Amino acid sequence: MIKHLLMTLSSTASHCGRCLVGCVILSSALASPALAEDCVKTFRWTEDPPYTYASADAPGGVSGISADIVRTVLSDLGCDVRFVDMPWARALSALQTGRVDIVSGAFDTPERRAYAHYANQGDTSPNVIFVRADSPGAIAWQQFSDLLDSDITLGGQIGVNYGPEYQQALANGNLEGRLTLVPNRPLLWQMLDRDRIDAVAASYLTGLMEISQLGFRDRIVSTGIELSSDPAYIIFSKASVDETFVDRFNEVHTTLLQSEKYQAIVDAHTREVQVSE
Repeated sequence: MIKHLLMTLSSTASHCGRCLVGCVILSSALASPALAEDCVKTFRWTEDPPYTYASADAPGGVSGISADIVRTVLSDLGCDVRFVDMPWARALSALQTGRVDIVSGAFDTPERRAYAHYANQGDTSPNVIFVRADSPGAIAWQQFSDLLDSDITLGGQIGVNYGPEYQQALANGNLEGRLTLVPNRPLLWQMLDRDRIDAVAASYLTGLMEISQLGFRDRIVSTGIELSSDPAYIIFSKASVDETFVDRFNEVHTTLLQSEKYQAIVDAHTREVQVSE
């Protein structure tokens, strides 16, 4: 799965043979009546490369795959985007109340379906386990249950669902006294490097990029243990965004994902991973 991750990100753009159809659809979407001139949607972001991250060169100071996709689709719909930086758990709470309109990177769960509309397509980047390169015994781990049978300590982010095995371990108390949760992931890499925890759960692509940026590329590695490979979606607050708008977003979003422009967005934000791999 991990070996083919970049191919997975690129797979949607492989339909270039249907570009003429995509162009017709896009032209239709762009030709539709613009939304109200004061249309502004609030999009939650945080440092989560390659999906969202600070960039002085980007409009609104935020760049990344998800940021560029949302900005592009909203622009085609005649809307502006306002970026709000906040941790994951707080973002979901804000989405429920309508203080935030759009959040990206969300798994599809019944709980979230109760307060969020979902975009029609998601991106796949598996959540995996990272450890120190010199971690004793890590080489023998083949699955998450092997990790649970050991006495290692694990780090993760508050409010993040890393997949069914992780959620089941939480429910069963298998991680009690062994799990450290923090609001922001960069702290986890520091704790792992300093031997304060033994492993970190994180998105594969995000982990590779942050480890490289922090200078930990030779000291922290992925075990290849996947906690989840489910797609993550852009979601919209039911309290502040009506379903008609989401339908229009989905129309333009689908066309974008089938275009060369989408592939250019992905390539622009994953070059560092491709080089390191």
